[in-house]
Amino acid sequence: MIVGLFVFTVALVYALAYLFYGRKLLQTRIVKADAARPTPAHTKYDGIDYVPTNKYVLYGHHFASIAGAGPIVGPAIAIAYGWALPFAWVLFGNVFIGAVHDYLALMASVRYGGISIMSVSENVMGRAARYIFLLYVYFALILVLAAFISVNATLFAKLPHTATKALAYMPIAILLGFLMYRLGLSQKAATGIALILIIVMLAYAYIFPFNIAPLPGIGTVYHTWLILLAIYAIVAASLPVWYLLQPRDYLNAFLLWSFVGIAALSALLTAPLGLTGPAYTSWAPTIIAGQPTPFWPAIVLLIACGSLSGFHSVVASGTSSKQLSSELDALLVGYGGMLTEGAVSSLAVIAPIALAWQAEGFTQLLEAMGKTEWAAAYPEKGILALDRVNRFTFAYGYMVGRAFALGGFNLEIAKFFVVFSGIALATFILTTLDTATRLGRFAWQELFDWLEPRNPTLYKIVTNRWVASTLIVFFGTALAYPYVVIGGKPVPAYNVIWPAFAGTNQLLAALALLTSALWVYLVLRARGPVNALIQIPALFLWVTVTVALAWWLVFVAPSLPPVQAYGAGSLVAVSLAIDILLIVLYARAILAGPKPAEAKAPVS
Repeated sequence: MIVGLFVFTVALVYALAYLFYGRKLLQTRIVKADAARPTPAHTKYDGIDYVPTNKYVLYGHHFASIAGAGPIVGPAIAIAYGWALPFAWVLFGNVFIGAVHDYLALMASVRYGGISIMSVSENVMGRAARYIFLLYVYFALILVLAAFISVNATLFAKLPHTATKALAYMPIAILLGFLMYRLGLSQKAATGIALILIIVMLAYAYIFPFNIAPLPGIGTVYHTWLILLAIYAIVAASLPVWYLLQPRDYLNAFLLWSFVGIAALSALLTAPLGLTGPAYTSWAPTIIAGQPTPFWPAIVLLIACGSLSGFHSVVASGTSSKQLSSELDALLVGYGGMLTEGAVSSLAVIAPIALAWQAEGFTQLLEAMGKTEWAAAYPEKGILALDRVNRFTFAYGYMVGRAFALGGFNLEIAKFFVVFSGIALATFILTTLDTATRLGRFAWQELFDWLEPRNPTLYKIVTNRWVASTLIVFFGTALAYPYVVIGGKPVPAYNVIWPAFAGTNQLLAALALLTSALWVYLVLRARGPVNALIQIPALFLWVTVTVALAWWLVFVAPSLPPVQAYGAGSLVAVSLAIDILLIVLYARAILAGPKPAEAKAPVS
């Protein structure tokens, strides 16, 4: 199989899915989206969280928020199975689970006034389900923060050019928000100014890496970045959405579209080269904590977002539903956003790694970037000699260096695009950090809504946005802080947190899709084959993730260091208990029969 078939297959499958599964089935037949029906962004406008937003701006924000490190790091880990199984899982999951899950979560939230998918569960499964689901989501978001803040700190420490980009990017985003929302400059003019500054910023970041010194008493550069990123997440998540989050993610979309477009074009230009990586290596290679890791069910512990992700339902129903200007915009934002993420996994991660597995000139690139240890191990181990993050960055740079050298290999182009891919990854992660913190704040505040009528003063203290943001960031950073020892070498915590985060995240996807499936069945009253297309994938996903997390608790958790074994292990164990409670409530709701057709927001 040549590389070009990746592009053709992805483009064909996603185009058909968007037009027929998304527009014809979900939007028109099931949800019956109506542009005349006002959305919560209009009916609850507050200028902070509820803000009507241009659909392309919102698509950019939503896509950047959901992507994170998951669609990149996950496939880079799963490539140990060969490229065929991860590629098939991404396509299958996108079409039948991920995009359906994201769109329905977004629209269910919109129809219930912009409330979270956790609160939607109250309307279809009862009040107990809402608080159980909220608690589960809060635990899952702690693991999201732990995994992503660890990956981000690792990236800044090992590829400091990405830190330069992050520091330079924020003022540009704030400037864009100020120009559009305070000075009233047109979107096109403000965007043009910002994009010129971003091009300058990219050149500056490539030339001047930001090599930070460790803070006294903190530890390594990795630990210093953890502290700084934690402070950033708290501040960014507590500011009004228009101030940084929305304009930053809108600008991110241009960078990320360029990143995906260059990957697709490079794949086409390198198509005659073929793939040097194996399509299949083993059903159970040693991947997680030194354990043989069977593709099923463990794939959901590895590819955390590229195929499907429960975090997306929290984003869709937590921030995006509050900014959706028209119900018809949801197809592009929710369904299209997930397909775009799948394209990232397929074209920007799996294809380049499969190309660079055992490739001429790759050792030269490693040596030129100062990675002599990896260069020495590469002839024997191939791309698996690199750590999980840099399998992606170096393979991406290598593919572009081959694509634009007219049949040869341009080392300077490859070096630049190693940095560019790291910048793209940092862009994904930073967006997810503050979005996850904001969503954790929302979940925390909803958990305590019962307190407001009883003690309003205490309620204001407990749910204060700064207090709520600080709490979840503290828990996530505490899990990410200690190094872990694997094979006698200390490595960042994401190496062992990732499967726990991925598993709880995918279980969240199963629970959110089951909730949306109940909404479709009980409220929208879809029946027959149309309903089965939603119910069956939801149940398949629930079984897969439940078995995978049980496997992780039995075989992986006992081998982890105490902080991760007891911290992440406890979160996973509690998540499984909550999972069982919610599936019981799901079954009871199905047996109880239809609900009122008109959606009503829950009463606290």
